[in-house]
Amino acid sequence: MSKEQFLTCKFKIHNPSAHKKRVMDLALHEYTLGFSELLEWAFDNLETLTQEGKYRDKYNGKKIATLLPRLDCGIHSSAKDSLVQDVAGGLASYLALKEKDENTSFPMCRDPEPEAIQGALDNFVTCGPDEYDFQRNRLLTICRGSVMPLHFSRPDAASLTKHGSARNRNFSLLWRTDKRQLLSVMYLLPNNHELRKSINVEGDNLIRIDTGEVFKSRSKCAILVPLQMGNSGWQESKFLTPCIENNVRIASGLLVRDDERKEYFVVVSFALQCEERYDPEAYLGIDKGILFTAAYALVNEEGALIELGHFDDELRSLQIKHGRERERRARNGKRVTWRHYGRKSYENILHVLANQLIDMAQEHQAQILVEDISIQVKGKRVVSRFRKLDRILEYKCRLAGVPYRSVFAAYSSMICPRCGEMMNRDNRHVECNDCGYEGHSDDSAAVNIARRALYRKNDWKENGGYKAFHRSFSPNMFDCATERETVQSA
Repeated sequence: MSKEQFLTCKFKIHNPSAHKKRVMDLALHEYTLGFSELLEWAFDNLETLTQEGKYRDKYNGKKIATLLPRLDCGIHSSAKDSLVQDVAGGLASYLALKEKDENTSFPMCRDPEPEAIQGALDNFVTCGPDEYDFQRNRLLTICRGSVMPLHFSRPDAASLTKHGSARNRNFSLLWRTDKRQLLSVMYLLPNNHELRKSINVEGDNLIRIDTGEVFKSRSKCAILVPLQMGNSGWQESKFLTPCIENNVRIASGLLVRDDERKEYFVVVSFALQCEERYDPEAYLGIDKGILFTAAYALVNEEGALIELGHFDDELRSLQIKHGRERERRARNGKRVTWRHYGRKSYENILHVLANQLIDMAQEHQAQILVEDISIQVKGKRVVSRFRKLDRILEYKCRLAGVPYRSVFAAYSSMICPRCGEMMNRDNRHVECNDCGYEGHSDDSAAVNIARRALYRKNDWKENGGYKAFHRSFSPNMFDCATERETVQSA
């Protein structure tokens, strides 16, 4: 059975009507109150959950869900089921972590009351040292938003009727066939609610993304909303079309409200099938640098260099440009928002870069190796960028069946890739006094990282250690005929 990788895609709800906003606000408000009530019950009955919440010696969300009470809140019955499963999953994670660390914080809920932030701030300022962590976590939780994301635990097609058709009781993604339009139907209101209004969907121009069957409904408990997609069409090609072709399935969803921008989003989790992982025949080492986001070195199974280069993706210059723009706005008294940090453009560059590295690895049947950076690097943006690239590479490699691992990063840019001795370093330029090698520190680090896939500590412990391992590579294994410096644009 092939493994699955879960990826999320965020769709903005396009121009909802006043009625649909009222329905979503009501559902989010009631869901948050129910979430808070269940957490209060769980806190009072924590001993019961601790003793009876395990299945096969592990805390299990489904088992805990059977212990939680059923609430009488003003949302659809399927949303109530999702609420219980949402809280149960959080409690299962909390109890599992608490077994390892007694200081694990109890789950918290957001607060829809208007004075919630000010009250949390006052409590945080006046609290003693014993309550510091609790009040800090509560303030951070409330600052994320006034309502909890409404969780859809199962899409309609996850539980079919006895006739094999999808149930209309949770949420679905719909595709309008007469024009390129994506919609979502969400069942939010309880029976006999005053805001109920029939969606009255007839005809055969709406199909379910997950089953391909025609969607028809006259439900008064649901709302039908259009979702925005990018002009590039990547959501359609990566998620929607494969979903229609039964190569991807919808796992769950969220209804999210952004209080600051007063916008609504549907966040969908898709389960993608992972390719079978191949056995590596080469090794692709990646060094994450400052001036260049990534330098790479490809070596064979004997450690001989096949290819060497770095990606000139201009990410660093883009960060400097955005930083200067924020400083200029701050000096002029203008507001600096999240848009001025350019994070989306940074992520787009990193995704393209990761795709290029994976294509190179697949071409040579290589394993990708990255540095395990567990030390603090000056500049928070740089550290964040390094970790983001690692996360992107890790899940993309899993999907593509490319072997991936991290190796120790110590002295990777200081050890000479020719003779294994320590080099002199001047800014990003390195030079070896023993063999005369000189070059860019990121390039030499990439070679050393790639070769660390071949290092076995126990084998070299009695034979000179790590330096002897590096000295074992003859000079012609570095200055090989196939070596070439490539500068590519992401």
